Amino acid sequence: MNYALLNQVVEALPDSAAVFDTNLQLLAMNQAFVENNKKHLGIELKEGDSLQILCKGYPDLAQQSLHNWKRALAGERFNFVLSFGNPGRQYEIRFSPLFDEEKRVTSVLMITRNIHQEAQAQESEGFFRSVLENLPVGLHEFTPDGWHRNMNDAQRQILGDAHPAVNNQPYNVLEDPFNRRTGLTGLLEEVRIRKGPVKKEMLLKYAEQHEGTVTRIQPLYYEATGFPVMDRNGEIAYLFLILSEITEKKLAVLSLEKSERLLHTIVENLPVGYIQFDHYGFIRRVNQTQRKFFSQTGIEEQPDGIMMRDPFSRLFELDQLFQEVLQKGKMIRMEKKVDIPIGKMQREFFLDLTMFPVEDPVDKDQIVVALVNDITDKKRQEIENSKTQDFLMQTGEIGKIGGWELDIITNRLRWSAQTYKIHELPPYAAMTIEKALSFYTPESLKRVEHAMAACTERGKAYDIQVTLNTARNNVIQARTIGKPEYKNGRLIRIYGVIQDVTEQFKIRDQLTRNTELMRLFFDTIDMGYAVMDKEGKVNFINRKAQEIVDHGKVIGRNIFEVFPMLVGSTFHARMQQCMNQQTPVSFSNYRPELDKWYEFLLAPMQDGSISIFTRNITDSKKMQRELRKANDQLSSLNKYLVNQNKQLEDFAHITSHNLRAPIANLKALMQIMNETDEEQEKELYRSMFQEVIKNIDETLNDLIEVVQIRKDLNVERERLVFSERLQKVKDILFVDMETSGIRLTTDFAEAPDIEYPRIYLDSILQNLLTNAIKYRSQDRTPTLHLRSWTVDGGVILTAEDNGMGIDMERYGAKLFGFRKTFHKNKDAKGIGLFITKSQIEAMGGSIQAESQLGVGTKFIITFSPE
Repeated sequence: MNYALLNQVVEALPDSAAVFDTNLQLLAMNQAFVENNKKHLGIELKEGDSLQILCKGYPDLAQQSLHNWKRALAGERFNFVLSFGNPGRQYEIRFSPLFDEEKRVTSVLMITRNIHQEAQAQESEGFFRSVLENLPVGLHEFTPDGWHRNMNDAQRQILGDAHPAVNNQPYNVLEDPFNRRTGLTGLLEEVRIRKGPVKKEMLLKYAEQHEGTVTRIQPLYYEATGFPVMDRNGEIAYLFLILSEITEKKLAVLSLEKSERLLHTIVENLPVGYIQFDHYGFIRRVNQTQRKFFSQTGIEEQPDGIMMRDPFSRLFELDQLFQEVLQKGKMIRMEKKVDIPIGKMQREFFLDLTMFPVEDPVDKDQIVVALVNDITDKKRQEIENSKTQDFLMQTGEIGKIGGWELDIITNRLRWSAQTYKIHELPPYAAMTIEKALSFYTPESLKRVEHAMAACTERGKAYDIQVTLNTARNNVIQARTIGKPEYKNGRLIRIYGVIQDVTEQFKIRDQLTRNTELMRLFFDTIDMGYAVMDKEGKVNFINRKAQEIVDHGKVIGRNIFEVFPMLVGSTFHARMQQCMNQQTPVSFSNYRPELDKWYEFLLAPMQDGSISIFTRNITDSKKMQRELRKANDQLSSLNKYLVNQNKQLEDFAHITSHNLRAPIANLKALMQIMNETDEEQEKELYRSMFQEVIKNIDETLNDLIEVVQIRKDLNVERERLVFSERLQKVKDILFVDMETSGIRLTTDFAEAPDIEYPRIYLDSILQNLLTNAIKYRSQDRTPTLHLRSWTVDGGVILTAEDNGMGIDMERYGAKLFGFRKTFHKNKDAKGIGLFITKSQIEAMGGSIQAESQLGVGTKFIITFSPE
């Protein structure tokens, strides 16, 4: 008998349970058995005690137990009900004999279960089974390997009729792929590893909910508890799984979490700053609006800091408000102003601070929330509005503009101070409608009364010119404007302004006279002139401009409607430029339909209009075109002559410099050979003659090639791809590249091709690659990187190597000279860079070099656009 396993099973049973040997002595019992006997019978049992102790305490129990004990020892499994205790309670006592391997009874399991309430509600085993079937908890038993052994009815209902375990088919819970997805397999595997109970919440299935014609899918959540039953050796004998549906609870938790996320989102996206403190003053939450304020002001955010040390809290005295809120338990709201250093400047900030206490519903601790609203812009606007109000009052006084208001309900008339000034009345004088109308002349009074009637009856605003006599009997011209105001469809007031425009009337009369003089003046000049407002309407045009336009009546019409082709034209763009920049703009414009050129000058005027001056410059333009053509021809000829002179100078210099030495050598050899009589010496001198003549021939050929390059300025260009021409050069220099081991890299992405003579580009690339090979360093693998890009329409090509380098301070000025070498390289002739420079300059380009001795050289070639 495995007593360790037996003890675990007995302890796991929810009812009172005990195991007796054949001599009625206790072998094992659970805590429920001990507590029930102690509670109801006053007997405390322990292992080794005899069942006789229990029978002595309750004779009826002794009589039935001893009688039934013989049945159990005979191998019969049965149960019976008896009543004992005070008050009497009914208990079901179940005897189960336990057998050894030879089928002999070795002990008896007695389970005592309180069935008092069940006995009252049921009389048969059928009712007891129905109670079990309706238990909300499912119980499932498995082998240590996960194979199904048994389950209760609640578990069958959870699994469903189609489940193989419900249909008594072989089923392994650990091999079910559905359980792996839900996490049930993982839970049981964790039980097997830990050899202890594991509890988790998981979504195991879905149920359909039908509401009329709508079917919804309802997730079903379960609390899954797995636990092992161990044998005597400490190994798992059985795996048990308890499933308890917690869908309602889980959905409530998810709803709460959703509400918390919603609350967090609301707080995070509040348009005002949000800071939450606990009752100790520690900062627990800051929303993004407040974080943005921190970043703008340069104040360091301390989310977990304490208020007493937080720079923001101390700067705005939140620590004092915090103490006050906690002590009084009331909300406090106030405005704070502070200057915050940002960089080298002080910036003024205004904050609307609201602090209030909140009780934590769980911990019942006081939480203080601070709402921080940056009202800096609002306060500045209020200050600006105040300044604007003062400005308007000053403007009204300067412009002689006063305000007035008529309350329709009370018939009360209100005037501003400036209105009193216009009427030359003291500001304290009482004013009525009748008195106000008495200042107007009879003709103006009729116009005002008519306008007021239209405003009152039809809601029509008015703007009229009137004449009035002031209180000091001065006649003035005034402009009065009135507008109605309605509330709920009812006229409640008429308000407006009155302006003294006496001076404007005088100026207008003078302006009218000046306009006539201006018209006479501009009609006499031999230049077109017109005035156009910012919308394009022509307000004035002289006779000459009318002739140029040649289009009937233009005054009062929009020029872009009269001439639609001007929309989007140069004239339109220059007009916009003149208005936007408020500066004069001059330009010329060609009218192809007339084959004529016109010169324009647009000048802004103070009233927003534009003065347009124009004249016909067709003859001048044609003369300029011919002159420019002649200048271009002279410039081209001059460039050619300068180039020819430069060639002659270079050729003379190179010839005198490079041929002087070999010719001198020839003369010396000739003299020496004439003075000797030895035939052997003469033969030696003849061979030396051949070497000198060979050098002279090479020099002459090089000079001829350079002259040809400089002479052929019109060599044909074609579209060449850098990578294709470089491949051609690599094919020619294949042996040299393999021998030297040079690593060649390129980057032609920004300028992959160029318009250039093919023979020149191939020669340039070949010389660059040859130089990198010839003058490579013996201390490292030679490299050459070619890169091209565009600048201002031209192409730049760089060639950078890691070779021997050149001492630029010593040889920089001679780098591109003819026959100039700077290294002890037997293959160096000093002609390659000279020819490359000649080819590049012949096409209008340039070449430069950057170099450092022992590091490498970089050539920068600028190809000019065609």
